[in-house]
Amino acid sequence: MTAAGEAIEPSDTIGKGISVKVEPLRILRAGASSLGPEGGAAYYILDGWTRAMRAVGWHMRMWDGTDPEVTFDSFRPHVYMADVRFRHRVPRLVRRGEVKVVMTVDQWSDPIAFPSLAANGYRTRRAHVRWVRRLDPEFLYHSTSPSGIARGWACWSTREHRRVVSIPLAGDTETFFDEGTDPRFNVDIGFLGGYTRYKALGLHEFLLDLLPEFRALIYGPGWPAGVVAGTQLPDRDRNRFFRTVRISPAIHEPHARLFGYEIAERLFKVPLAGGFTIADGVAGIHEDGFFSPDEVPNAKNGHEMRELIRHFIANPDERKEFAERARCRVLREHTYFHRLAKLLEELGLNSHVAYLREAMAQRGIGELAP
Repeated sequence: MTAAGEAIEPSDTIGKGISVKVEPLRILRAGASSLGPEGGAAYYILDGWTRAMRAVGWHMRMWDGTDPEVTFDSFRPHVYMADVRFRHRVPRLVRRGEVKVVMTVDQWSDPIAFPSLAANGYRTRRAHVRWVRRLDPEFLYHSTSPSGIARGWACWSTREHRRVVSIPLAGDTETFFDEGTDPRFNVDIGFLGGYTRYKALGLHEFLLDLLPEFRALIYGPGWPAGVVAGTQLPDRDRNRFFRTVRISPAIHEPHARLFGYEIAERLFKVPLAGGFTIADGVAGIHEDGFFSPDEVPNAKNGHEMRELIRHFIANPDERKEFAERARCRVLREHTYFHRLAKLLEELGLNSHVAYLREAMAQRGIGELAP
């Protein structure tokens, strides 16, 4: 796997057969340029964006804030994806308005909509507002759902008159796809991910408390002794793992269950690999239209999770139908190509959007997906 955010030269075959002709898009994104797989979800999210860009012959690069003039002058980005927590000297290309800037920001509402997140530092402070004013982005964005934006980011609109856009996480079709099954992973429940104190309550209720009844394989760091099969499953095995295990539960962080607005990337990548997932009671999965109940079931508590797992283990044909409907939904609506298209639409880069839509259609992604 390439380093996340690496700028990769397109192949000669990319773009053939596409009627729209555009200059290859270049996006610079604020963050640690050396982020690797040990970075967990942040690495794989960035890698999903990067691979979607590369697949259509475009470039994305991470930037750690050093040498802003040299970086911007040499890379010449069309778009800079800034971060409200990542401050630096403002390069001349940005000051001149030659780069379209967008910025991800934290919640800001009165009263605070998501206090548990605020307690962990995810809230807007005066320094953040000043940084937004200084960079003056075209719009602000966050990965929470549209309902979450309306509830938790309202002050950006009412006090600063800024547009805030929901750009949720998505599925990486370049990495996750059906590679068949593997007898090593022939178990009832499979889970890839780390164990932390913050996540512990949900991981026990929706996973560990069920293990005496079901056979399971868990891979990830930080778990209690005797629980995991290994601290990390090799990337080459992930697709066959998701495809083979009967259930891959999507267990969110506590604030997602409490407030119902943040959707984990796991909900998208498991179906892409041909697997079946049950979520853990995040209301926005269904209420915000990410999936329907006949694509991704949603267990409100550990008891419901146990009952759903029992049901779908006993009904493999039904499980397969759910998984296929969820996969088709991801291909139609929830890939990183879709998120990239949303970004470009909001920026008014219509020619690039048209090029991207044709490239997606060639790959069976978007409105033409099953």
